[in-house]
Parts: sequence; C-alpha cells; structure tokens
Amino acid sequence: MIDVILTGDVLKTMAKAMVALVSEARFHFKSEGFHSRAVDPANVAMVIVDVPSDSFEVYSVDEEEVIGVDVNRVHDISKTIKSKELVELKVEGSTMTIKFGSVQYSVQLIDPSAIRKEPKVPNLELPAKIVMDAGEFKKVIQAADKISDHVVFRSDDSGFYIEAEGDVDKIEFHMSEGELIEFNKAVARSMFSVEYLKEFVKIAGSGDLLTIYLGTNYPVRLIFDVCDGKAKVEYILAPRIEE
Repeated sequence: MIDVILTGDVLKTMAKAMVALVSEARFHFKSEGFHSRAVDPANVAMVIVDVPSDSFEVYSVDEEEVIGVDVNRVHDISKTIKSKELVELKVEGSTMTIKFGSVQYSVQLIDPSAIRKEPKVPNLELPAKIVMDAGEFKKVIQAADKISDHVVFRSDDSGFYIEAEGDVDKIEFHMSEGELIEFNKAVARSMFSVEYLKEFVKIAGSGDLLTIYLGTNYPVRLIFDVCDGKAKVEYILAPRIEE
C-alpha cells in the first residue's frame, strides 16, 4: 500500500511537470522516493520527475509500486490546493485518494500496462553547463513567446545568450560568467521550440535553480531544482533544425 503526505507545492509541481507533455503517466513509488518519466506523443521532449522520500512529510510504501495515473485529473485537483497545505495520497487497489483539509477526492487509476512505454534516458555528452536562477529563465522565455516560435540558446567565453527574433521585434538575453551561478565557458549553440519551453517554465519560480546542459545542434537538458530543493524536474528537448 502507498500512503504518503506531502506539501501542496510538491504535488502541484509533480502534476504540472508531467501534464506539460502527457495526459497519463506511470508513477513509481520506490523506497528511495517518487519517480516518473514520459515522452510526448511527437517524441520531441522527455520529462523526468524525482522527489526523494525525505521530501515527503510522511512516506509509507510497503514495497515498490507502480500506478497508472490520469495526470490531467491530478493536475486539475491540485489547482485548488494551497502550496503549504498538507496533502495525503493513499492508494488501495485501483483507487487513489487525495485528501487535503476537509476535502477528499477518489481518483480511478489506470492499468500501467495500458500506458505508453517509458522512454530510455539518452546518454548525452553536452559540453556547456550553465547554472542560473530559474525565475530569470522563465521571464525571458515568456517574453520570447510574444515575438517568435523559436529561440536560440548559445554560449561562449563571454557568457550565456538566449535570442529570439520575430518579423519586427528581437530579444537578446545575456548573462556573463559573473552573473551566472556556475558557467564553464564552453561553446555551444542550438535552436529550440518556444511552444515546449513555455510549458516547461510553468514549474519554475524565483529562487529555484536551473541547470542547463547545451551542445551544438543537440538536445538540451534543463534540470529544475524546485520547491526549496524538495523536487527535481528534468526536461530533455530536441533541437529545431535551422533553415
């Protein structure tokens, strides 16, 4: 049996991270904590969510269990939960109950075997490493979304750049080594879809950490440390081919 208690912000993040790409997913409850990963129907992006057991207020899992979850349903429920509110998740048979305050939802689970097979995580050797405030990244992606459907990430010894160009407007975001939390000055450049990125940044807040691993015309790894370090969400996004 699964019986865990966590804060609302962690549950919100788990659901929001997954719903950015899929409508249903396998949730793994292991002795070391929660894990889920999925790839979007177009095979363009992958999401990996990890919440260690000590990030839960209570974590009681008899043995490793895998459940199939309607992510849209959990996401909708989580919208009414306050960030610091305690939430109990209990799984018995084919039902998961979500209880917070005086409210209790009963959610029907999905047979895990009916959900698309989980992807293998690609082994990517990406030269550039950039660590920055996730809230800053969120702001520039939201700004880029207003003028273009794609952005360029690039790095060199002068810093990290995000550039977007529309029919009329252009945005350039630049942070030097001194402004970044960590930066190895490696040279890299790739173009990515804003449509995906604007969904990814919904989990990020000011003060959260974002680690970016970037290559040239390779997928990018975006690793968000969120909820005061209680949860880690990684997105891997394939590049757009430049014309």
